[in-house]
Amino acid sequence: MTAIPRAALVTPLPGSLIDSRGWLTMAWVGVLVFTAALVTLMALGRWDELQMAAAFYVPMVAVMLVPHGLPALLVAVIAGCFLISGAGWAWDWYSLFWWFDIALHTLNPFAIMAGSMFMFWKAGFLAYAPRKGRFVLWAAGLGLLIGIVWEVIEYTYLPLTWPDTILDIVMDTAGAALGGWFAIWLIEQRGLALVGPRRLATFRVRPWSAQPVPVPVRTRR
Repeated sequence: MTAIPRAALVTPLPGSLIDSRGWLTMAWVGVLVFTAALVTLMALGRWDELQMAAAFYVPMVAVMLVPHGLPALLVAVIAGCFLISGAGWAWDWYSLFWWFDIALHTLNPFAIMAGSMFMFWKAGFLAYAPRKGRFVLWAAGLGLLIGIVWEVIEYTYLPLTWPDTILDIVMDTAGAALGGWFAIWLIEQRGLALVGPRRLATFRVRPWSAQPVPVPVRTRR
């Protein structure tokens, strides 16, 4: 069976909700709000907060401008995470709301691993049609590793306690696992069903197309 280029399988489908331009519009609104916040910080002379917020603003704009093929819904989620994270540092939400740090330790790994796992699969680093549980497990493992590294970095400049550190790592891992699941869902919406490796190749017909779409599946020997 002739292999189908992975890039062709992640092309947006006509009328797909996850690739609606509405999501990109929301993301660009977030960029405008973030820009206004940076201007406000500059006008107030809050230079330390401005630097921290800018550290999230730059990658947010990069995600919006760099061609990557991520679904528009995922782009909006990532942009929202950058916006919330930057606002948290700029307006000290970590001190104002005790739960904010916990929420960010779930939300950020979710967005990071959803985007990463989607790109890993698109680039061919992951096998065709991996098992869903394994896909989520990979995402959770990477999230756990990133969480541990981040806690080590935090330890160099913040007074940490073991209960807080353990809770952060648990939330990092949970968020990353959810991100892996979300990536699977996005891939399925793009037209490739993630099934077990023992299945044979099948064909799926989209209601808007008379042509079957081949779904390659690697058979374990």
